Amino acid sequence: MRRVMMLVIMLMLATIPTYGAEQQIIYVTSTGVTGNTHTATEYVLNVVDTKAGSILSRDVIQSDIQAIYELGFFSYVDVDIRPEGGGASVMFSVQENPVIESISFSGNTVFTSEQLIKEVFSQEGTVFNRQFFRNDLDRIQEKYHKAGYVMVRVSDVQISGGNIYVSILEPRVRNIIIQGNTKTKTYVIQRELKLEDGDMFNVTKFRHHLGKVQGLGYFEDVNVAFDVPEDDDSAVDLILTVKEKRTAAIGLNLGYGTESGVSGGLTYSDTNLFGRGLNFEIGFNEGDEASYWATFSSPYMDAHTYGWSLGARYRTYDDRYYYRKGVR
Repeated sequence: MRRVMMLVIMLMLATIPTYGAEQQIIYVTSTGVTGNTHTATEYVLNVVDTKAGSILSRDVIQSDIQAIYELGFFSYVDVDIRPEGGGASVMFSVQENPVIESISFSGNTVFTSEQLIKEVFSQEGTVFNRQFFRNDLDRIQEKYHKAGYVMVRVSDVQISGGNIYVSILEPRVRNIIIQGNTKTKTYVIQRELKLEDGDMFNVTKFRHHLGKVQGLGYFEDVNVAFDVPEDDDSAVDLILTVKEKRTAAIGLNLGYGTESGVSGGLTYSDTNLFGRGLNFEIGFNEGDEASYWATFSSPYMDAHTYGWSLGARYRTYDDRYYYRKGVR
């Protein structure tokens, strides 16, 4: 008897894909769901197109199975079709995901587990839902990204019974590669980045410090690239490529006055002397009123370094400003 029933069902399924004039149309007499203990049957059947009174179709049933699976509550979905009252009974068989008992995190150092769990809407005591939890993970990643940690990602999710283990991957800078600089010393560029090997990459802070590199005035162009080592996905190499421009300049000036006659001068300056980020200028003006000067300075400052400046000036005339003010 069982072999006869299975044969009938196979013959029914064989007629499902398409309908021709010579093929028998089979109607669905009833639908149901088995295996669901926490998820309401009505909720499941609401997403399927196979209804009592509809024509039995293999394509539609396959689509229904996918729709039930995409609800996220089930790890397994199948269908059982049996003859019933001149038609066919369609019973969807499901296996529910476990009930959540705990959610824990590992690998997180930027945010505590207590801070991350606030982004999770999935609650203990409810059936684990893949779709809902994917949204939870997206919110966790968005939290990192908003804080500037755009390379952080969820690397793995393990489910053991009702316990969910989430692994957070916080890549750290393994190497900082600076290239393209032929004059400028590498340390002059790197000290503006405020980034060391082993630090976590934060795009917000990096943009600020990259702007300082560009603002040095030593480069025509600055490009940034990243490379993830094949042997270590927890690390990232930062590659900064610069295109230098001329920082030294020579200035020439000429003047003529009806009383002072011809005057002129020459200056030489470099805002990146020896490639060490030092400012240097030397110059003179000749005429009835002559002056000579030289300045040497280091403008860079941080918590451990002080900027400094040295200079000398000589002139062969008196400053008339104080005489105009009546000061002798």
